Amino acid sequence: MRILSLLFAFALPVFGAEYFVSTTGLDANGGSSGAPWRTIQKAANTVVPGDTVSILAGTYSERVTISGKRATAGQPIVFRTRPGDVMAAIDQTGVTPPSGTSAVLTIANCDYVTVQNLEVRNYKTTADTKTPIGILVNGDGSGVKLLGCKVHDIWQSNTTLNNFNANGFGILVYGDATLPIADFVLDGCEVSALRTGASESVVLNGNVTGFSVTNNLVHDCNNIGIDFIGFEGTAPTVALDQARNGVCSGNTVWNIDSKFNPAYGGNFGAGGGNATRSAPGLYVDGGRDIVLERNHVYSSNFAVSLGSEHLGKVTSNVTVRNNLLHHCHVGGIVLGGSDNLQNGGATGCTITNNTLYENDTTGTGGGQVSIQNFVTATTIRQNIMVCNASTAQFVLKDNTTGSFSANAIDWNLYSGAASNAVEFIWNNSAKATFTAWKTASAQDANSFFAASAGLVGPAFTAASPAANFGLLSASLAVNAGEPAFAAQSAERDFGGQSRVASARVDIGADEFLSAWQAWRDQYFALPDGGAGANAGDDTDGDGVGNLLEFALGGNPLAPDAMRLPTLSPVGAAFRFQYRKDGSGLSYSVEKTSALASPWSAAVEAEQTDGAGNYWREFTGPSPLFVRLRVALP
Repeated sequence: MRILSLLFAFALPVFGAEYFVSTTGLDANGGSSGAPWRTIQKAANTVVPGDTVSILAGTYSERVTISGKRATAGQPIVFRTRPGDVMAAIDQTGVTPPSGTSAVLTIANCDYVTVQNLEVRNYKTTADTKTPIGILVNGDGSGVKLLGCKVHDIWQSNTTLNNFNANGFGILVYGDATLPIADFVLDGCEVSALRTGASESVVLNGNVTGFSVTNNLVHDCNNIGIDFIGFEGTAPTVALDQARNGVCSGNTVWNIDSKFNPAYGGNFGAGGGNATRSAPGLYVDGGRDIVLERNHVYSSNFAVSLGSEHLGKVTSNVTVRNNLLHHCHVGGIVLGGSDNLQNGGATGCTITNNTLYENDTTGTGGGQVSIQNFVTATTIRQNIMVCNASTAQFVLKDNTTGSFSANAIDWNLYSGAASNAVEFIWNNSAKATFTAWKTASAQDANSFFAASAGLVGPAFTAASPAANFGLLSASLAVNAGEPAFAAQSAERDFGGQSRVASARVDIGADEFLSAWQAWRDQYFALPDGGAGANAGDDTDGDGVGNLLEFALGGNPLAPDAMRLPTLSPVGAAFRFQYRKDGSGLSYSVEKTSALASPWSAAVEAEQTDGAGNYWREFTGPSPLFVRLRVALP
C-alpha cells in the first residue's frame, strides 16, 4: 500500500506593533496607548519593520533622527499623527540650531519609512555657518514617503547681502551615497513661509531616482519652490550625481519671490527690495528624465526653469506638459543658462500643451518663454501663450548659442496683442511682427494669433480659480493641435481628463470635452467611445445603455435600473416621472394610444421639483403609452 502525505505551508501576514507618543508620556513607559512614550526619538530608536508610531496631538520640542531602519514594502515603518487628532507638531521655537547643517527631522539610510500628517516648524538662525532644515532625507534607501506633512517657518535670516553661504531648506532629499535614494514619494504636503537664503524650499539633489513629487502646496517662500538638481558633487559617483527618472505632478506653487532675500541683495522687506527676482516655482537644475505635468504655478518670479548652473552640463530629457502657468513676475518658462561663461544649458526637452497666461507682470522683459544659452534639441508645441499686454512679449531667444531645428516651435496659439504689435526675439534680434518672427526663425509654421484664447474666465487675477483657464467650446484652440499628436501613456490634461478628444488634440493645458464626452471619460477613459463606452453599450447589464445612463444620472458600472422613468397613478391621472441629468442632450416625451400607431409629442405641461425630477400628468382614454426620448444634438 502506498500512502501519500501532503504538506501544506501557510505564510500568514505579520502585523507589527502600534506604539504611542504623547506630551504627557514617559520614555520609561512601554509605549502602549495607556502608557505612551514622551518623545518621538524614543519611538524612532525602538521600532522595527511593520511597526506604527501614533503621535498624539501636541507640541514636541525635539529634533528627531530616524536612522538605519530597513523595512520593506509589505512591512513599512510608519510615523503618523494619531488618526482623528489635530496634527502633532515638532516645534523648534527657542531652540538654537547647532553649528553646521541640522534638521528638525532626519531620515537617514532607511527603506520604506513613512512619515504622515506631522507638522515641522520654527527652526531659525541668523548665522550663515548654520543651515536649518525642516525635513532631511539622506544617505541611501528605497520607498521613503512623506505624506500630508506641513513644513513652515524654517528661516535662514542672515542679513549679509549677496551671501551665498547662507542656506536653509524646507525639505531636502540629499542623495549623497553610492547607492541611490530610490522611489521617494512626497505627496500632499504643504511647505510655506520659508527663508532659504541661497537654497530651495523643496529640493531633490544628487543620487535620487524614481521619485514622485505630487499634489503638494509650496508657497510664500523667498527662493526656489521645487528643485531637481544635478552636478553639484553631492553623490560620490559622478555619473549618478543627478536627480532623475521622476515625476513632478499636480503641485500648486505660488508666491515664490527672491525680491527681499539678502542672498540676492534684499533686506526682508525693510525699505524696499532688490532688482533680482530670479526664483522659479519649478526648477530642474541639472536633472534628467523628469516629467513636470499638471502643475499650477503663479505669482512667482518665473513659473518653470530648465537649465544648469554648471558650465558644460545640461538638464536633459525633461517634459513640461499640461501645466497652468500664469501671472508670474518676470516670465513664464525660462530655458538654458543665463550666462554663457558660467552656466550650462538644456537639451532634449519637450514643452507641450501648457497654458501660459500674462506672465511678466512687472514688465521686466521675460515674456512667456525665454530661451537662454545652450538650448538644443528642444521642442515647444501646442501651448497657449497670452502675453502681458503692456509688453506683448512671447518667445525670446536673446543669444546665438544653442540650436533649434525648423518648426521645433510650432502649433502654438498666441493671444493678448495684435500680431503686428508684438515682440519676439530670435538669435538676439527683435522682431515686431509675427510674420517677421516666423521668417527669421523658421518656426511656428502652423501656429496662429487669435483675438481671444477662448478661455472660460472673462477676467483673471493671480488667485483666479484654475477652472477659469479651461477652453470654451468656441475657442480656436479646440481641435487645433498637431494632427499627428498622440498622448503618452497615462497622460492627462491639466484637469485630469483624457488628453485627446474628438480625434485631435487641443492647444493648451485643457482639453475641451462636451458633457457627454466628459461622462464617458470619467467612467471609461474613452471620451469618443470604444469598447464598453458606446452609446448603446450596457457594461453593468442592468438593461440601461450608456446614453440613457448619462441622461438619467446613472452609473454605467453599477446596476441602477431604478433610475428609469416611472408611471404611477395620481388621483384620476397617471404621472410619468423622469430625470434630466445629461447636459447638452435633447429630451422629449411622446405618447400614443397604440404601439402600432405613430408617436406624437406630449402636450401635457412639464413640471419639476427643482431637484432634477421632472414629470407630466396624463388623463384621458386608455390604453396610453408614454416614452422618453433622449438624443445627442
